[in-house]
Amino acid sequence: MYTLESNLVGRPIVSLQTGQVVAWAGPPVLDMATLEVMAFTCHTPHNNEPLLVMAADIRQYATDCLVIDDEEQLTSPEDIVRFRNTPDQQYSPLGKLVIADTGRRVGIVDDYNINLDTSRVHCLFIKQSFWRSWFAPDVIIDRTQIIDITPEKITVRDSTLTDTVISPKQIPEIHP
Repeated sequence: MYTLESNLVGRPIVSLQTGQVVAWAGPPVLDMATLEVMAFTCHTPHNNEPLLVMAADIRQYATDCLVIDDEEQLTSPEDIVRFRNTPDQQYSPLGKLVIADTGRRVGIVDDYNINLDTSRVHCLFIKQSFWRSWFAPDVIIDRTQIIDITPEKITVRDSTLTDTVISPKQIPEIHP
């Protein structure tokens, strides 16, 4: 099942134990190297600082909410060991510049699609410049096209190039 990141942000997080809304989902915490969703930030009415709910602790992604077992799964970022060494700023591809490996500017990431079964970013939706959007539709970049990710930009394989995979000289002859 796939969903847009913009559809997940703001959804209520419901406890399966009490059936009550315990928090509201914020932006996901992504691993920059693999574009895997490790956790979701969440905000509770009785806690001013943002908390985290691990992606593995989400029992179900319903159409109108996220379901977890109980409120105990909401934790502070300082309590999770793997988040202690990460910088305070979290990586988000939204608003990042996308450049093709040929140097051509593709556009800026407007939204991204998350595969909820694997908790990985599936594809990026790229918003092109105003003038280019008149002549061409918005671009969708699959995760297999991504070459490099830095905090400032995302480099992708240029899909406008037509390279032959096997040249006719490399095809072996088959003798029956």
